[in-house]
Amino acid sequence: MFEHVIDALFRAHGYRTATNTIVVGRSGARHEIDILASRQEDLLDARVAVECKNWSQPIDTAVVARARLIRDDLGLGQMVIACPAGATPAARTTAAECGIAIWDRQELEQRLGAAAVGALGAAPSGGTRSGVARHTDAAAAAAAVQGATRGVLGIGRGRLLGSVDAWLRLVEVRFGCGERGGIRKRLRIRPMFVLYEPLGGTALWSIPARTVPDPDIDDDAPTLPAPATPELIRTTLERTIARQDTLVQDAARERHELTRAHLGIPDAEVVTVDKVATVDWPIHIAIVDQRGGARAVVVDAAGGRIDESLGDCCTAHLGTLAHQLGIDLSDRPGPA
Repeated sequence: MFEHVIDALFRAHGYRTATNTIVVGRSGARHEIDILASRQEDLLDARVAVECKNWSQPIDTAVVARARLIRDDLGLGQMVIACPAGATPAARTTAAECGIAIWDRQELEQRLGAAAVGALGAAPSGGTRSGVARHTDAAAAAAAVQGATRGVLGIGRGRLLGSVDAWLRLVEVRFGCGERGGIRKRLRIRPMFVLYEPLGGTALWSIPARTVPDPDIDDDAPTLPAPATPELIRTTLERTIARQDTLVQDAARERHELTRAHLGIPDAEVVTVDKVATVDWPIHIAIVDQRGGARAVVVDAAGGRIDESLGDCCTAHLGTLAHQLGIDLSDRPGPA
């Protein structure tokens, strides 16, 4: 197992280690760490956390952002991401700017030896990912976008600035929803799953069961940035749930219920955040210039439908997304 190889490397250099451990940060958030290594150096106890990503594709900026959040919340001396498949250019730039160490295949071979790294598996081809399969091709998605932007009776048709297939790394949260019933008022727990978009952390859909991803999707479309990390979404949800018991005034309770609904928190007597995971979701994003300005139109490429919630989320981050996708927003007519 990849974690065991990295763990042995640190122990060989005199570190005390713990694998797959849960650590509570300064914020009160709980962080699961693949490897936490510590060693006494002079008068200080140096601590290093390692995220092990033996994936078939390079890590992206979302992984780096989560690593930075963990490092800062735990007050660690260093954070390492061990990723034999490497990192995207954007992820490498972000890591360099925030002081996160990237151990790619070349770096791991220098530290472990080529034979040990070779035993982890062949170098990735670059297009394989784990997620929900894309069922809507670019042509069908473009037709859906055209239909959604043609205006009433063909009037006010939007002008297409650019469109592209892409992926969103959605955050799936499993809630535990408890209700007391029966003569003994026993607490009965049922699971509920909610998917969140990673740009602003908005709740998208409730689903009856967890998403089972296809582990071998050959699709090299770009993955959009994910500033709303799984840990950030977990922390926001847990803080909102905990605040329920501190409210006294009716107006504050009403505002709180609106916040809960906006975050997709289930309406139950007892609610807990049980598990947070990510799932790659295929989309087709088009940027359209209309009278009201440029906006994003997003097709859920798993279901083949226009998703207005995703469109609103992408529109709110239009500048960043257009830059990453290579769509020129300056190609718009100026005022008459």
